[in-house]
Amino acid sequence: MAPRGFSEGGGVPFSARPAVRDRVAKVAVVGAGTIGAGWATFFVAQGLSVNLFDVSADAAAAARERVAAGLDFLARHGLLTGAPTEAARRLELCDDLAQTTVGVDLVQEAVRESYEAKEAVFGALDALLPADVLLASSSSGLLMSQIQRAAKRYPERCLIAHPINPVYLVPLVELVPGAQTLPAVLTAARRFYEGLGKAAVTLTREIPGYLENRMTAALWREAIDLVHQGIATVEDVDRAIWAGPGLRYALMGPLMIYHLGGGPGGVRHFVEHLGPAFRTWWADMRTWTEPPEGALERLEAGLRDAMGSRTIADLEAWRDERLVALLRARGETKGLL
Repeated sequence: MAPRGFSEGGGVPFSARPAVRDRVAKVAVVGAGTIGAGWATFFVAQGLSVNLFDVSADAAAAARERVAAGLDFLARHGLLTGAPTEAARRLELCDDLAQTTVGVDLVQEAVRESYEAKEAVFGALDALLPADVLLASSSSGLLMSQIQRAAKRYPERCLIAHPINPVYLVPLVELVPGAQTLPAVLTAARRFYEGLGKAAVTLTREIPGYLENRMTAALWREAIDLVHQGIATVEDVDRAIWAGPGLRYALMGPLMIYHLGGGPGGVRHFVEHLGPAFRTWWADMRTWTEPPEGALERLEAGLRDAMGSRTIADLEAWRDERLVALLRARGETKGLL
């Protein structure tokens, strides 16, 4: 049976409804870790009401503090409309999952990265919610086809909406369907997230790790290997990215970068002239699925040296301050104002 809101008969087809942004006033966030708190900060900053739930009351309480800190950060940089305290009042901590779903128009799941945990949540949410409430997972690489099997009533409304941390600053969100996800759901989800200022990308089919994590995982693996082989220090490997291609990556992706690298002839000219060199480099790169023995210890030692007296919190604050400057330079603060 087609779920309500997706029917081809008497119900209104989902794709024919008004823009989803117009009807989403309240969001449920399930899971109060770093990503869940980040989503909650982002949503309340955009004027939405948020019901937040975590099985750990302590985690939920800590998330409230992180949301308050995130709102203060946005306000200091002129990226929040209204006072932080006003936005914070739109956040409600809930005692159980049933309370969390009351009156919500979309659910953003952000529990731990395991099929077991996410299937349990999706199964419970599917039983509680009307069919026209989208169920979006924040998974970093799991397959929605497996997760949505737990949604016995309406698996068609389930999708991946994978953000990048910090959620309230980095605009990217990856939308990934499962085998049973309706195309109209992806369309509606993209309209919703883009209406909030997110930069959405939609995959035509699912693949482990999606787009962003697959590409960055390849770069990270090579970076680890270069350190492990003693080719360069941790600090210099990182500098080779942020002081060079990282600047271009903030403006365009690798496909366009190499297209421009070919000059008037574009990517075909680039490949004709530098293709043999790239083939040599690719052939020389080792492919492993587990870091070589001793690589993690070498990596940790190098990172300690690179950090010096700075803490993780120090570096996070430094990163976020400069992310704002990059977003302003790109004109990408639409969703933060």
